[in-house]
Order: sequence, then C-alpha cells, then structure tokens
Amino acid sequence: MPQRISQKVVNTFIKGLITEAGELTFPEDASIDELNCLLERDGSRRRRLAVELETSNVNSTFTINNSFVFTTGRWKNAAGVAGLDFVVVQQGTRLRFYNTAAEPYSGNEESFSVNLVSYEFAGSVGAGLAKVQMDTINGNLVVSSEAIEPIYITYDADANTISTTQISPRVRDFEWQGTTTNYTDGTATPTTARKYDTANSGWSGEKGEAALTAYLAYDSDGDGTADNEYPPLTHPWYSGKDADGDFDPEEWEKVFTGSTLTGNGSFILDFFSKNRSAASGISGITTELETSRFKAVAAFSGRVFYAGLTSSKNAGKILFSKYLDNITEVDRCYQQNDPTSEEISDLLASDGGVISIPEAMNIQKLHVYGSSIFVFAENGVWQVSGVDNVFKATEYSISRVSQIGLTNPQAFVSVEGVPLWWSKHGIHTLGFDQVSGRAQEQNLSIGTIQTFFEAIDGAARRECTAVYDQTNKRVHWFYPSNGETVANKKNKVLTLDVTLQSFYPWTVSDSATSPDYIMGAEYYPGFGSNFVNNDVLTFDGDDVVTSAGDDVVISTQTELSQADAAIVLMVYDGATGKMTMGLFSGTTFLDWGDSNYSSYAEAGYDFMGDLILKKNAPYIQVYLRPTETGYSGTDETGYTPVRESSLLVSSYWDFRTNTSSSPQQAYRLKYTPVVNESDLGTWDYPEKVVTTRLKMRGHGRSMRLRFESEQGKDFVLLGFGIINAVNQRF
Repeated sequence: MPQRISQKVVNTFIKGLITEAGELTFPEDASIDELNCLLERDGSRRRRLAVELETSNVNSTFTINNSFVFTTGRWKNAAGVAGLDFVVVQQGTRLRFYNTAAEPYSGNEESFSVNLVSYEFAGSVGAGLAKVQMDTINGNLVVSSEAIEPIYITYDADANTISTTQISPRVRDFEWQGTTTNYTDGTATPTTARKYDTANSGWSGEKGEAALTAYLAYDSDGDGTADNEYPPLTHPWYSGKDADGDFDPEEWEKVFTGSTLTGNGSFILDFFSKNRSAASGISGITTELETSRFKAVAAFSGRVFYAGLTSSKNAGKILFSKYLDNITEVDRCYQQNDPTSEEISDLLASDGGVISIPEAMNIQKLHVYGSSIFVFAENGVWQVSGVDNVFKATEYSISRVSQIGLTNPQAFVSVEGVPLWWSKHGIHTLGFDQVSGRAQEQNLSIGTIQTFFEAIDGAARRECTAVYDQTNKRVHWFYPSNGETVANKKNKVLTLDVTLQSFYPWTVSDSATSPDYIMGAEYYPGFGSNFVNNDVLTFDGDDVVTSAGDDVVISTQTELSQADAAIVLMVYDGATGKMTMGLFSGTTFLDWGDSNYSSYAEAGYDFMGDLILKKNAPYIQVYLRPTETGYSGTDETGYTPVRESSLLVSSYWDFRTNTSSSPQQAYRLKYTPVVNESDLGTWDYPEKVVTTRLKMRGHGRSMRLRFESEQGKDFVLLGFGIINAVNQRF
C-alpha cells in the first residue's frame, strides 16, 4: 500500500533543554540534549561565541592565591555619584576595586585596596577562607563575612581614595542575668546578677541611683534600722514619686506589684562583646563574647541589616540599624530612648533593633524586594514585611514563605528584585501575590531540568556563582565540573532565559596552550561614570596656579557609554598567575583562541502522529539565517567569508543512541555571493533566510534530529519542518 504523506509544522527550540519528559511524552519545541548554544528570544538557536581575553587586556597587579577564596561584588554609585560603579574582587584576604567606566575593563584596577586581615577577630577562620557579602547604602559599601568584623568603606571622588571603618553593632540589653523567679520579692543579699538587673531596669543614672539609695535606706518596720534591701523588679522606681516628684519608698510600696516584671534595657552594649560590668559599674560580671560574625548584610529601608551568625544563642538573630542620617550611625542597632525612662521611653519608628527568628538555621543571605526583606536560611525562607509598605522598628511582620532554603549564597541572584537560588533540591524562585505582596516558593527545575541539576555534584554546587544579564534578561550560573581539582575554576555555565523560562548549558573548553580559566563573572551595563580633571585657565589661556605653583583644576563627572552590555569574565592567567578579564565574544569559535568546542541541539522524539506504524522522513526542511558579515583576503590569495556558517544534521531512528545516517550539511546557499573588492565588509546575499531541503535516510517508529556545529564556523538555526511518510499497515 502507498504511504501516507504528511507535513509537520516548523519546530523550534524555544522551550530550551527539557530532561523531565519521557520518550513517549516529550514536548515539541524543546531539546532532549544540547550544549553550547544560545537561545534567542525568537526561538532561534545559534552557536555561542568563544571565550577570549578582552582586546588589549591587562593583568592585575596582584597574584591569585588558589588556597584562598575568590568572589566578586558590586559597589554601585560610589560616593553617591550616579553611574560610578566599582566591581569589587575578593582575592583571599584583600578586596580589590575595578572602575567599570571604560575598556579594557581589566585595565581599570584602582590603586587602593582593603586588607581584610586587619578586621579578623579572635577565633576567626581566616579572612582568606570566607567569602564576603556586600551592599551599598548612601554611596558607601558595607562588607561582612563570617571571618571578619563588619566594615564600611567610603570613597573620596576628589582624591580617588577610600577609607575603611570597623562596625561594632550596639544593642540594648533586654536579657535578664539572674534567676527571675524570685524577682517579685525584695532581697537583702543580692547577687551580682541581681544588682545588674536592678540597674538595667532603670535603677541607674542620676535619678535611678538616687531612688535605689533611698530604697536601701528605707526603714519599713520603723525600728530605726534601714532595710538595706534591693527592691522587687515588678514596677519602675518612678511609680513611687511623691507630690513633690521625689522618690518615696512608702509611696512605691503602695503600688500593686503583681508577678509581671518591669521593663529593662537601660544599658547599651557592644553586641559582640557584652561587657556588662563596664556598662553598669558593677564588677564581677563575666563579659559575654559572640564567637561568630555576620555572613550576610543588606541595605533596606534606609538601614543596614546584619544576619548569619552561627552561635547557638544568636543564630536566628537579625540586627538592623536605625534609619541612617549618617553612615557613622550604622552601628546603632538599638532603641534611642531608654525604655526604662520616666520621661521619654517610646520606641521610635526610625530606631534600630533586633529581629529574632528562632527557627532559622544558618542564615545565608538577606534580600530586599519591594517593602520586604527576605531571610534565606539553610532550612527555609522568611519574609519580614513593613506595614503599609514601610518598614518601621515599631511595625513589622514575620512569616515563613518556604521550607526550601539556600546553602550557597553565591548561587543566589536577583532578577530585578525577584530572587532565584539553588537549594539541595533544585532551582527556585518566589512568586508574589500582587495584592497582598506575600511570597510563595516555586521550583523552576522540577518540570524542566531536574535530572540535569541533580547530576551536578554537591562540591560543584557549593562553588557555583550567579550573575544576571539585565540587558538580555538571562541568568548565568558558573560552576566547576564534577570532580574538578583546580581551585576557583568554573568551566560550566547553566543559563536561564527569564523571558522564555528556558534553560540551556555551556561548557568552556580548556586551552590547548595555556592553563587559563574562568573564576567568576560580573555584568557590565555598557556605561559608567568617571571624574575628569580640567585645567582652570585665564582669559589669555594661561594655566591658573596656586601660590605654591600647583596647577588649579576642576574635577567634573563624566558619563560614558563605552561598550555593549556584556557578561565580563574574571580570568585566571595561567602564564602569570594573575587575574585578567575576558568575554564570550570570539568569532573564531575556538575557546581561548585555540580550543574547539562542539555546539549542538537534539530535538525530542517525533512519532509523526503514530507510535505503532513505521515511517520514514523523505525530506526535512531546515531554516537558517546567514551569519556572514563580509570577506577577508585578497585577489591573489582568494576571499574567505568572515563568520561563515555551517550546520550538520543527523537522524536517530527507533530510540537508537547512535546515528542512523552520516551528518549532512544543512547550510547550502542557493546563490553565489559576489565579492565587492572595494567593500569587503559587506555580505551581499539576496535572502535573509537560507532554506535547505535534505533527504533523510532510515526508518522506524520514531525519529529525532541532531543539529551540530562545524569547527570554526557559526550557525543560526531558525527551525525545521519534516515531511513524513507513514506506512498504511503494520
């Protein structure tokens, strides 16, 4: 019987890589396997550009020590100057700074740096072994890690210098030091803890101490002997004032006490070193030391938030500063008014304070979105929200939004505010209710690339670092191969196109001649800002100088648009051991200029409407976009197309793992391009799409197609169609 001929609509790869579908349920417009392809928003697939060092690249002044950590961050609008950004590079124990204002990016290393060793504390794991986190507030950079005291860095644009200041957060002491069960009664034999708790409850300061002295001298039974007894801590001293406003023990005794303790918190202590004896003047109290430091820091609502302690007592604590009028107030994590004061004891909306989330284990990251700050711990995510979209010390709510936490803060990325992160279980984001603003966790990998994700081992996931390309709306996760032994090396890239919600992977080949490799990446928006010194001249055009003979200049801010937006790679230069920078920009399609890599995409299983009957595909139609941009060469040597295209197509029948046919060339030009010797930068071809019909060998119940690159050549695959022939009987 004759075969039934039909035509399949054009298929694309717009859904990206899908690993979570079976052979019989694989969706259309997706790839079952792929590597080193770029997914364009129109659904086309093109070969990724090669990794290469930037033009006129410059090596860093510093040498990379691979026994230390490496990470990067961003200092935005330094000194409050719009567009003046620094890429901050942590290489072990030092922070280095690169201005983003001009190319080559690697040539903009600043002369200043920060030695993190200066801020280590007793018991620190070592500044070179802990990755920093940072955020910008009012043009200043706040930096923290588990190995150092938190610091803030200020930039002087005129002098092009920085200054660094240690942050010692201070809090009010709301902790009772003694056994509070007997605090409802007075005592003539107070312990040191009881004395401190009394003073911290307001029986301190000029008026409080006077009241305590009067109470100790009180003769309650009239036998002529002072009781010499510390008061019960059930109500404040000023509740016993007489008509003249003076403390009267008799009046104070008339107040009903009950069993509820009065408020405390009169003393302000260093959070990391709570020296209660120094604060109160009462000797014999052991100084309480915090043995860990903040992993996470974030600027939110005009304040700085700190979190990520690992001690059993304070692991769930989040400190926040007062609303900052000046960066010097960044340590004020306490209520300004004394809560035990008889005059003004109110908590102010602008005050600092402490948020406690006891359930949070090993807080890794703080992230701001809208009117909320999200707390990412190893065991979940919490949302701290302001009331009426404004965070106040007096009004906020805490809610848990996910049981799925974060283990590596460098794998976290903000997509214009929306968080994406890697967990032990997959790749996640938060969806937000437009009315309430409440968040809910969503797993992005469970229905797409979960199998691919699970194949990445734990060590590689811990070394992952993420960067968001705001221009192209893509997230790139850089991570090492499983079993990689070279420290800080990241030769794998997983990309998520945020608009299409599609994933696709890359692998960067090792150089054949040099041990260069990628250590990290940052997004450069393609513009920046810098300061330019202009000479001050007289009307005659002469230089104006000071009495000392120094040239008088005016420093002005200059906005620059220096390049296309790009993901800039932090590269280890194997020849020197220093850092330089590179790009995905090579049109030779050889990584590092000498190493070939394969770019391919495999379509899913196509049953052509029937799984039972055997069929063949007499023809497939492939649609490609020309990539040539001109010619190189001479009339004597001949002309070669620049960025020439090539695409090889193979077929696989009946779930076979090996190809059923030899690869065929799908890029076949119908017309012979004419070389214009006077304008070699022009590719004169009459069609925008190259359409090629290929005869496919083989038959079976299913077919899948593989599209693969040829060394040194580009391709842009728009899609393909299939003409299939199905048998009419078994």
